Amino acid sequence: MDQGNPFGSNTDNKKVVDLDKIKMKSFIKYIGIIFGIFIVFLMLFNSFTFTVDEREQVVITQFDKIIRIIVDDISDPSIEALKNDKNFSDVKIEEGKGLFFKLPFIQKTISFSNQLLTYDTPPEEVLTLDKKSIVLDNYAQWTINNPVLFMQTMDNTSYANQRIDEYIYSKLREEIGRIEAHQLVTDKDYVSDMLIRVKDYLNNQLATTGVNVVDIRIKRTEYPEATYQNIFEQMRSERQAVATEYRSEGLKEAQSIRSAAEREATIIEAQAYEQAQKLRGEGDAEALKIYAQAYNRDPEFYAFWQTLQTYKAVIDKDTTIIISPDSDLAKYIYKIQD
Repeated sequence: MDQGNPFGSNTDNKKVVDLDKIKMKSFIKYIGIIFGIFIVFLMLFNSFTFTVDEREQVVITQFDKIIRIIVDDISDPSIEALKNDKNFSDVKIEEGKGLFFKLPFIQKTISFSNQLLTYDTPPEEVLTLDKKSIVLDNYAQWTINNPVLFMQTMDNTSYANQRIDEYIYSKLREEIGRIEAHQLVTDKDYVSDMLIRVKDYLNNQLATTGVNVVDIRIKRTEYPEATYQNIFEQMRSERQAVATEYRSEGLKEAQSIRSAAEREATIIEAQAYEQAQKLRGEGDAEALKIYAQAYNRDPEFYAFWQTLQTYKAVIDKDTTIIISPDSDLAKYIYKIQD
């Protein structure tokens, strides 16, 4: 009979195909339900839980009122002060990282960084005691040590940076106005002490904001570009004045050395002349003594020798002498001729 109905096998095949489609639709629907339940579970799980990262601290609010905070260290002095503050007596303080629970929809979480934050202040001009304009480029490093106070007073890091900038330059202008420009540029010890005073001032002013300034540093100190030429001219004049002073002191010292040398030479010459005169006197005295001894021994020979010495001193080949034959000076000449 089936062989006699050529359409019977096609009908059975169609029923099988329809059954497979129904099964596939049921399976897809089942998977969809499971996936939907999973999504709903995730949403509910996320509504009931939140995660605190290692780099953050969290404030939990309920109807915009702070009811709970999670911090790094509940023994921190700022957190201890928060515990003792009657205005926050109903705020629960917890310590830790990881997964925490909250009430969905009515409780919200606000995260704040617990890392060291750096604010690079824009360069500004300040005036020194000697009325010179200096461009300062500095930065400040700070932390949020009390997220409750920070949320109430600052709310975000941009506003905190603005407040820090105002306080830094206010105090820096006061401090730099007490010193001259060269001290600011060259005296590193003074600048270091000055920055410590500025940091203490900032922490005092920001004590009720949950901000703690850790460090302040000056990156660059320079004169404004408009004053470069005047500064160079002033430096050139100062260097020329110093060079002139050194040159004057050198000439003065050279003259002093020269005078001392001349005075010493005069003294040495005087002493040498005195010594020479003394030796000459002693020599003359010795010569006279010898002459006297020679004279006493043979007066005639002595007279003859003295006359010869006189001839030697006054007579040469070009000398013409007119002298009386009776002269003692000529007697030996005439005797030689005779």
